[in-house]
Amino acid sequence: MEEHEYRAELRRVLDENSSNTIKNLNATIQSLPEKTKSIELIIFPDQDGEGTFGVNVSLSGPDPYVLNKAIKDSATLIDVIHTPEGLRPNVPYVDPFDSSFEVNDVLSDVVGHWLKSIWAQSDCQDLGLPVIIVADEGYGMDLPITLN
Repeated sequence: MEEHEYRAELRRVLDENSSNTIKNLNATIQSLPEKTKSIELIIFPDQDGEGTFGVNVSLSGPDPYVLNKAIKDSATLIDVIHTPEGLRPNVPYVDPFDSSFEVNDVLSDVVGHWLKSIWAQSDCQDLGLPVIIVADEGYGMDLPITLN
């Protein structure tokens, strides 16, 4: 699969899963503790570079453990998992040894831009808190993305 095909297919699958992600994001924002100082939307690409990933919300402020415990039920915005039927959601699977591009960099950029569009569709725009999209281990060429 070429990079442009991968980008298009990944974005299509992400768009199909937008409503559930918006629901989780809105629930997380409604559960924000008062002492929250900033929000990170963190993309966690898999270490093998096969195209699976998760996205979690992380809060900072005094006592981050307590802050993040308050949102634990909705902090996972999307999580691609292996099932007996294949990947769920069914994102494109990539053989990292047969790829002409760095899968985790491209994945992080596509997911980062998708999260930016999700944020714009959510109930979160006027929080008055700094919000940033990052990828674990510094993946992504277009990241970080600042939202607020």
